Amino acid sequence: MYYAKRMTDYERFINDAKKGYSNLLIFCGKEPYLSAWATERIAKLYLNPATRLMNLTELDDFSYSLSELKQSMEALPLMGGRRVTVINLSDAACLKNDNDSILKLLTNCTDAENDNILILNFLSTDKVDINTKIKKLFTIYEFKKLKDNDLFRFIHRQLKQKKIFIDDRSIRHLINVSGYLERESDYDLRKLTSDLDKIVSYVNQMEITDSEEIQAAIDSVVLGYKESYVFSLIDNIFNKNIGKSIEIFNNIYPLEKDLNRLIALIISSLEIALSIKQLERDGVDIAEAVKILGVNKFRGETIKRNTVRLSEYDIKSMLMRAYKIEKYQRQGLFDDKTSFEYFLATI
Repeated sequence: MYYAKRMTDYERFINDAKKGYSNLLIFCGKEPYLSAWATERIAKLYLNPATRLMNLTELDDFSYSLSELKQSMEALPLMGGRRVTVINLSDAACLKNDNDSILKLLTNCTDAENDNILILNFLSTDKVDINTKIKKLFTIYEFKKLKDNDLFRFIHRQLKQKKIFIDDRSIRHLINVSGYLERESDYDLRKLTSDLDKIVSYVNQMEITDSEEIQAAIDSVVLGYKESYVFSLIDNIFNKNIGKSIEIFNNIYPLEKDLNRLIALIISSLEIALSIKQLERDGVDIAEAVKILGVNKFRGETIKRNTVRLSEYDIKSMLMRAYKIEKYQRQGLFDDKTSFEYFLATI
């Protein structure tokens, strides 16, 4: 039996443009960027740029009053077109005292001939805590995190608007390192668009087009300059690339003087690598393993890929040496930098 794929509210909002939107709209969900985007899309669709300021009213928890709402919703559009009223709400407390009056006012607005549009924009929440009868008058769009393909297209559109080309492989790298698709990640579209601006600025300034250089820029922006070096060091340790590991360490050291933190990150990665190996031996695939271990999917997959040639014994041996270096650092038996270089020389 075939079951139709359930459309997300983001997809539904885009599709609904063909038939036109209702006069009463609620935008909510955990992607406030999309709520703001949808609000702007409605404004551009229905308001003439020349009269936008006259036909757009924006209120919030503090500026809202029933009289303000009534005045805005009963006013006729100036110079034709439509009127749009937006109320940005952190909660709906300001609406709860006027249920009967609001219900009467909004019932008149459901008429297709009415030129007034009302948007209730619930900021950063999926809880629409308003009177049930009022709620039923609205078309509700709950904007959750974008799915993989939608996110990919979203980034493509952003880059197109900025008139810059970044290859698909680098876009996929950005999605992976950001952790956006991870369920527990707090990395949202606001952070993504901010990071995109920085990445685009760097790519333009440095005039780079090579995919690997772009990905390095992405790492520096999203992970931070130091962190991108740290993960590169760990990856080379897994690959037992002594020369490259020492070279990267020498680049890190002026930036990261806290070598206790650095060895702790290496130990953590080795412990993850060992756990992945052990789970694989028990028939657990990487997708399930990262969930069990509670690690970033991209990081887990990278560790798995970089340790594919290592046995459990190899990883345990490296881990034991790392524990020993941590002990030396803690006890102050050797200079931190010297002990760390010794560890790298013996991987």
